[in-house]
Amino acid sequence: MGRIRIENLRKNFGAHEVLKNINLDIGEGELAVFVGPSGCGKSTLLRQISGLDQPTSGHIFIDDKDVTGVSAADRGLAMVFQSYALYPHMTVLQNLTFGLQNMKMAKVEIDRRVADAARMLEIEPLLSRRPGQLSGGQRQRVAIGRAIVRDPTAFLLDEPLSNLDAELRVSMRAELAALHARLAATMIYVTHDQVEAMTLADRIVVLRAGKIEQVAAPIDLFDKPANRFVAGFIGAPSMNFLTVEEATPILPTAPAGTALVGVRPQHLDPAETGLDVTVSLVESLGTETVIHATLATGTRILATLPGHVRAKVGEHLKLGGDPARMHFFDGQDQRIG
Repeated sequence: MGRIRIENLRKNFGAHEVLKNINLDIGEGELAVFVGPSGCGKSTLLRQISGLDQPTSGHIFIDDKDVTGVSAADRGLAMVFQSYALYPHMTVLQNLTFGLQNMKMAKVEIDRRVADAARMLEIEPLLSRRPGQLSGGQRQRVAIGRAIVRDPTAFLLDEPLSNLDAELRVSMRAELAALHARLAATMIYVTHDQVEAMTLADRIVVLRAGKIEQVAAPIDLFDKPANRFVAGFIGAPSMNFLTVEEATPILPTAPAGTALVGVRPQHLDPAETGLDVTVSLVESLGTETVIHATLATGTRILATLPGHVRAKVGEHLKLGGDPARMHFFDGQDQRIG
């Protein structure tokens, strides 16, 4: 249980269309991540699925039942928010049990669910504390636990790690991935962080300006982006884009109709012949060195080189690349091949 299907969904705020004919099928047990820049519509789409907001047109199905007009409370979904949304005056235990008590669930079943969730999330020692006595990571675990005890059809997570520091985000990502594997539940996860999307998702839904640009597994988005936007958004640092003329030193020929050549920074290496660049910045990160440079045309180039690479600002380098690892886009920014 937990398949979510969206058909021809649109959402307008006045004359402004923020979701444009969305069609999407999320399979049972899948972890789908909505990703895109701010304002692309990812959180708005999640609100339509949750029932917190109603679409202007189109339909939403959960396990083949049309729930478009069904209230959020009756959709069988559980949401986890960026803000945690815990009751500050209640203990962790009370936060976990409150919703179940309102559902008139038997105490023995409540106790079983809470015990299972607390053990799974390792928050058993925290049950008597209030949210103000917890760290950000602990509060997020409690928020997730409150969703788990509901035994929902699917979990909807809206930027759940945004309030955490960088180190804690990494560990919480791993915990969420492990939790999904244990629960085998359908999850929809919204984030603006493409690294988060790549590390968590079974499939990523890339949105821009209210439209779905591509839906694919993370590695497929990286290897075969559908268009220039996806190519530039997925991958860190971002893909370099060159005209055919600029790419000539590393690309003898390009497919017919090519307007732009894309090459990832990780696929450029120092070479005797290749792109002639001038170094403008060197980021020495230990395991890798990121070179910022420019071509004679003024086009900026990034190259991610392994280990300790000696380079100085103002130095001239040549960068080579394997044509087999390059990407080609036409005049409408669509992928060729």
